[in-house]
Amino acid sequence: MKTSNELKQTAKDTFRLKTFLGSWEMILVYILILINLILVVFKTELYFTPGTITSIIQSSLDLSFMVMGMIFVLMLGDIDVSIASIMIAGAMTFGLVYEAGLGTFAAIVCCLLTGAVCGLFNGFLVAVVKMPAVIVTISTSMLYRGSVQIILGVNSLKNFPAWMGKLGWGNFLGIPIILWCFILATVLFGFILQKTKFGRSLYIIGNNRTAAIYSGLPVTRIKMTVFTIMGIMAGVSAVFFIGRFGGVSSTMATGYELDVIAITVLGGVSSNGGKGKVYGPFISALLMEFLFYALGLFGVEANTRKIITGLVLIAAIMVPHINSRNPAILKLYQIFFCSNSREIAGLKLALKKELAECDELIRQLRRDSSLDPDKKQAKIAAIQEKMQEAGKKTQSAVAHVRKDMEQLKKSGKTTA
Repeated sequence: MKTSNELKQTAKDTFRLKTFLGSWEMILVYILILINLILVVFKTELYFTPGTITSIIQSSLDLSFMVMGMIFVLMLGDIDVSIASIMIAGAMTFGLVYEAGLGTFAAIVCCLLTGAVCGLFNGFLVAVVKMPAVIVTISTSMLYRGSVQIILGVNSLKNFPAWMGKLGWGNFLGIPIILWCFILATVLFGFILQKTKFGRSLYIIGNNRTAAIYSGLPVTRIKMTVFTIMGIMAGVSAVFFIGRFGGVSSTMATGYELDVIAITVLGGVSSNGGKGKVYGPFISALLMEFLFYALGLFGVEANTRKIITGLVLIAAIMVPHINSRNPAILKLYQIFFCSNSREIAGLKLALKKELAECDELIRQLRRDSSLDPDKKQAKIAAIQEKMQEAGKKTQSAVAHVRKDMEQLKKSGKTTA
């Protein structure tokens, strides 16, 4: 006989595993594996040449730190298209401070402060002045980029610490240093988003801003904080950008903001706000790296790759809308791509709720010292028996739903 904890864990693990294997993030993993298999088959010698994989990862992962900040921005239902300009402004600040002889540490701090100030200004205009984020960031993008062009003109900054090249091209334990740092950033942002009150607030605001305001959340302050974090992450990207290129000019990193938005949306973060996780964009960042590299190997020129980026972005935004607005397509997706239907998910969630309620009753009985021990044990046994019956009924109902799904698969029929 299974205990209540075993029943709950079984339902929980089964649901999560099957949902995870059919999730959007896992589909990205499958595509990433497919791209690698294509390279193995058609570019075998090059693929297995030492350093090829690390070179792919290092080729443009510097922008991926901005993806972490963009997750938070999109979670609010906003957008920031000024990030590339902020990054170049931060890189310029780094170069000017270092050339002034203030040292590397001061240069890095000033670079991050530049990003924070630019992000805070964006957040002030969006959250306090109530201007649309897209209009604000388009305007500030021109403001920041124009400032860099005025200060640098046609010149470029090339005097940077020699060790910074290792940030862009160095390895540690055979893995690129930039990837190690990106993993750490992903873990940090994942923890903030999933395990903190601030992260939960982003989901609430993104889903219903009005409800968030009436529930007492400091929406204005949270928005300003998010845009500031976005600016800081642009500053972090600036440090790795310098490490990769070894120089800065006012015309560099044009179009980075589109790549960042494409990666974030492709990773499953909703552009409407309130939906997304961190590990999806992490996978999509690697996916885009390998996709661009593969296209380059097969002779696809740079402009065409930009077109492909735009098409990927459109597709990533379109698919969820098609699924949600067309019941027939939604049903087909559930049948052929999801091992769990909504009915199964609902049944298991209901079981978890019922088991949790029964567990609470058992805990109350055990704490009640006024009851006779024999009567207490009898009541506990009755509740445990009820839990067993609930588990059996749920298993039977799940099996029935799966049987219906199998029949639908065989017949190819769907219902709206």
